[in-house]
Amino acid sequence: MAAELFSYDWKLDGVPAEYTVDMALPAEALASRPYLFYIQGKSRSGAFTSRESKHMGALEKRVRKELDGVYAGEIRTVERQVFFYYGADPGALEPLRKAVEKEKAIRCALGLREDPRGEIYHRLLYPDAARLFTEENRRQIALLKKHGDMLTPARRIAFHTFFPTEPLAAIFAEGARQAGFAVGDREFLPEQENPYGVVLLRISSLDKAAVDEMTTRIIHLAAAQEGALQYWDCPIVGKRRG
Repeated sequence: MAAELFSYDWKLDGVPAEYTVDMALPAEALASRPYLFYIQGKSRSGAFTSRESKHMGALEKRVRKELDGVYAGEIRTVERQVFFYYGADPGALEPLRKAVEKEKAIRCALGLREDPRGEIYHRLLYPDAARLFTEENRRQIALLKKHGDMLTPARRIAFHTFFPTEPLAAIFAEGARQAGFAVGDREFLPEQENPYGVVLLRISSLDKAAVDEMTTRIIHLAAAQEGALQYWDCPIVGKRRG
């Protein structure tokens, strides 16, 4: 099965990071390769330079080849890069460790964990609903920018959430209010599986990290009441004239 790579923005130890994961990692591959290997590189200068990135790329390529493993995903921050593979032979680590110890341009580490059911893959790399929505945020912000939005001015953003019953929608609305969101209109779409809607309002710029934080909070609040965030919208704020 061909890899199905998906990238999204999240955090690693509180630091903004880009995650990439093979969404189509087959279960049979995990069953025959019960060990999760990782190689981690850290910049010596505080942020990866082009030289450090070149060294990390060459080392990662060698590790991937000699492990004969299945690529699971990677995490990149400004100063840190971590790559994950599933392999069958834990003994493959020692020969690679010697190669890693010789690397001087970056600080490197190798390791492995026994993970026959892919629990680390699903917990650390595979995106849940909140992580998936960060890519929807990226697309929406890019579309607004294309249509002339300046992104930085604050404006009212409306988040549209839906629930299977009216009481659950009411409980969510009160919880969202206590979490700092203004509660707007109720919506009703009888053709949907979750027909009872609540609109939440927040004044914010379209800074992606800020939008990601808001949608993540709303998704978690909605999930507690069997609901989901479907979409958000806002007015376009362009450059003022005169």
